[in-house]
Parts: sequence; C-alpha cells; structure tokens
Amino acid sequence: MNKKNKYDSLGYYQILDVSFSSADDEIRQKYRDLAKFWHPDHNTDPKSVDMFQKISVAYDILKDPKLKLKYTLLSIIYNSQNFPDINALCTLKNMHGQEDLNLRALHLIEITGKILTHSKIDKIYYCNPYEAGNVVKQITKHNWFYGFWGISAFFLNFMALVHNFFALNNKKENLFLCIHNALAFENDGKYQEALTFALQAKDFANNEELPLINLYIQQLSNYTPLHIKKWNLGKLKRIQLFYPCLLLLLTFLVCGGLYLKKYEYIKKNSVSVKEIVVFNDGRKAFSDVAVARIFDIPVDVHDTQKLYHVIQTTNAMHGADNSFDVYGSIEQGTTVRLTGYSSDKKWSRVMFDNGEMAFIESDKLKQGIGKEIPLWSKIYKE
Repeated sequence: MNKKNKYDSLGYYQILDVSFSSADDEIRQKYRDLAKFWHPDHNTDPKSVDMFQKISVAYDILKDPKLKLKYTLLSIIYNSQNFPDINALCTLKNMHGQEDLNLRALHLIEITGKILTHSKIDKIYYCNPYEAGNVVKQITKHNWFYGFWGISAFFLNFMALVHNFFALNNKKENLFLCIHNALAFENDGKYQEALTFALQAKDFANNEELPLINLYIQQLSNYTPLHIKKWNLGKLKRIQLFYPCLLLLLTFLVCGGLYLKKYEYIKKNSVSVKEIVVFNDGRKAFSDVAVARIFDIPVDVHDTQKLYHVIQTTNAMHGADNSFDVYGSIEQGTTVRLTGYSSDKKWSRVMFDNGEMAFIESDKLKQGIGKEIPLWSKIYKE
C-alpha cells in the first residue's frame, strides 16, 4: 500500500490513485479517467465490471470531504475484515447498555487455574468510572484467589496481573472507542456528544492520527462539548494492590503467630533467671545473679529415658554453680530424674525420690537406673 495512504483499509485511495490531501478536482479527474478506461461498454477485460464497480464505490466516498474524513478515521481503527458501514454505526455503550460520555476501554485478562489446565478470558470492557471500579475489583480478586492453581496458570496469571495493572489507560482500545463513538453520535445527529468523544480521542492519538482528528473537530466547531468527569486511574491501581497487600498481611500474621507460639513455648520450657538461693542460716530469696539459664524438661514419671544415677558421691546444690548453698550429699548409685540443664550443659537439674529438686554437675551423672527405686518414689511409676 502506498505510504501516503496509510489509513486506507478498503483501498479506496489506492483504487483512484489519490491521497487524503488530494484536491476535489484531482479526485474527480482520476475517477473520470479510470471509469472511462474500465467501463464495460468499452473494456472487454473480464474484470472490467468488478473494477468499474470498485471505482464507483471509492469515488462515492472520496468525492464528499466529510465522508472521506470519516472513512479515513475509521481506517485508523478498523481493517478490511471488520470495516463497518459508515452510515450505520451504533454507539458503544456502558456495561448497563446505556449511552455514556464517561466511557473508557479497559483491556483486562482473567485467569482461572485448574491444576493441570487453565481458562483465560481476554476481554475489552467499555465502562464508566463506577463500573470500572467493580470490574477491576472482581477480576483482580478472581486472579489472586483462583488464578495461581496450576503450573501453566501460575505464570500466565502473573503476566495477566502485570498487564491489567499497566493497561488501565490503553491507547489503542481507547482511541478505537473515542473515534467510533464520535462518528456514531454524529450519524445520530448528536453533535455535542460527537465533539466530546473527538476531543477525548486526542489524548490517545499519535502524531500521524492527530491532524485527522483535529480536522474532524474543526467540522464540529459550531458545537460545545459536554462536561465529563475526570477519571481517577490511581484509584483503580489501588484496587488492584489491595488483594496482594491483604495476602501479605495474612502471611505476616500467620508467620508472626507461629513465631510467638514458638517463643512462648521456649519461654514456658525455660526457668527464669531468678533462682531460689538458700543461705546458711536457712533464709530463702530470689537471686538476680543466676549463673546460667535453665532449660526445662517436662516430668513424665513413666519415662525411663530421663532416669540417671550418680557415678560418685557428690554434693547437690541449690543453684547451677558451686557458689550456691549445698542441698545435700548424694551417694554413689542414687537414681534421679533429669528435669533440666543449664545452657552450657555443665549442670543438670534433677528430681529426688521425695520430689525435691537440686543441681548436680552433669559429668557426675550417667544415664540409666542405679540403685533400686523405692515404690514410694516420685521419680518413676511403672
């Protein structure tokens, strides 16, 4: 196709060998020359009838400056396969089937993961700001909660979410909407509405399309555009960010809960750094100068794995250090139950038959039963 006729979907300019900027006289003369040459009464070529008809149709459009501009504008947004009837355009309406000056075209993709397969809805929605908020919310929610269920769906859904976020003001779809509705409203005699959409089309046109749109706007200069609300695209982006932020918050709360549960478990199973100190005169007090933190081992009187015996006669202390007062002397072979140990594992806290506890150096203990355990003992029950 000739470069000077870029917007010529049905080839009308090419048929008459003219351009959009060609004068009316030039177009008329080109038509006469071609019509005379291809007229079936003079041309015996089998394709003469078809060519003569094409020349006549092209001339019917290009001889009228307004129709020529409409054809050229439609060629911006339509190709030869879907080119509409210039005089029978229907306005594109909002999602409730109403004519609406505040329309925008949203190109959104919805993915549904089905484990091994997936489904995809790739659709353009014509909607006003209120409808846009709802449709963006629904599709974003669907993609985040149903779009990641499957290997193939996972990557497609990620790409869909990115596309939907950055495609809220897509130029191609919105230029289509604005040009189509401008021409459709003009056909219906609604010139203010036509001008309103034509002015919006300028926001989505490139440098080659803009002069054509400005020329169309000049034809409607006797009319005043109607007021439309300004679109808040930032709000639509915030709607799309709501669900990932919600999922992050839920993840944080779950992980935080698990961490606190683990922390409470460790705290519960450890002894406070304040240990009871028994002085020589019998007084008892809490000491802030504990030598080591003691890790607790729950007492299970049916568990033989935590039964130990003293390998040599030794002193049991009231704290995990030799500086604490002596609980008592423990004979070699005495069986005790392990109930805790210091962080450096140098001291073990043990329970005696009477249920009392004290600390013995860990290297003085050996796993297993030593002396026979009395039936009344509190450290073991069969």
